[in-house]
Amino acid sequence: MFDRGVKWFSSLTRLGVGSGYEDDISRRIEFSNVVFICLPVVYFIFMVIDYDSYLFADKLSFDQFVVPIIIAICFFNLWLNLLGWTTVTRVVFIVLWPLLLHLIPIKLQQAPPDYFLAYPFGIVFHAMLIQLMFSHRKERKWFVFFMVLNLVALITAPAVLQYFDMNHDIPNAMVKYKYYLLDGILYWLLFNLVTFYILLILESYIKKVNNARMLIEEQKEELNAINQNLEGLVSQRTFELEKQNEKLRQHAYFNAHLLRGPFCRVQGLIQIQDTTKGEENLKDIKLKLIQSLEELDDRIREIQKLVETKEEDHGRLSDNSDQRFP
Repeated sequence: MFDRGVKWFSSLTRLGVGSGYEDDISRRIEFSNVVFICLPVVYFIFMVIDYDSYLFADKLSFDQFVVPIIIAICFFNLWLNLLGWTTVTRVVFIVLWPLLLHLIPIKLQQAPPDYFLAYPFGIVFHAMLIQLMFSHRKERKWFVFFMVLNLVALITAPAVLQYFDMNHDIPNAMVKYKYYLLDGILYWLLFNLVTFYILLILESYIKKVNNARMLIEEQKEELNAINQNLEGLVSQRTFELEKQNEKLRQHAYFNAHLLRGPFCRVQGLIQIQDTTKGEENLKDIKLKLIQSLEELDDRIREIQKLVETKEEDHGRLSDNSDQRFP
């Protein structure tokens, strides 16, 4: 069950990511999908915790509408990523995030007190989302544009809060205090630098993994080529060995049959010669003996020729093996 959930989550994070090895933009699309998946979960938990505001409230405020709107936008962006609109989803989300969660509620509700903390921290988190969603290398224009706007929003946060605070609910002594802005900038730099270097380390690690995968694929192709070559060599060697075995069988045939016949005749004629009398009979035996010896000599020459041919073939085979396996 857990493995199925992991596979399903992994498949969702790959929506809009092309096949092949990952690059910076592909990783940013994956990070965006993770955001589009996790934010609805977080906001749903928030709605469950704050159920009184949704089930028993006399009047729903814009803050309460924002939560389901953000959930719907995340699901819609996942669908657009599936269709390949990956840049549009990231741009739209980065633009809508501060508008729906901060600027519009601040204007409509006249800067409620909780926003003097929520707005600066939301801007810091927004900057981290920009780093997750846009590559500072391959999407530099988008990255720089949104980061500059984000920093401007942070610097102008005290002025925006004071401007829309019609009821004077925000403690001006705190907002006007210089360290309120400096602390915001400090946390902005801290979290963004940490996020930036974590992403660099992660990208470096993924690059090494991809290079290792590419090297493994190349080695697999080389091994496949070597295996195919070896199969050809084995087939050729088997064929040559079969030829040698055939010659050896012929050699054995000569030994067992062709040489045996003349040899036995010579041996028999010698025995007959010792017991035969009469010059005419001895002359006839001598003639047959000479014929058998000539036949035996012919058979020996044939065997010698076969052996020499076998040795030449073996020498050529050894030379070819040395060339193939230096």
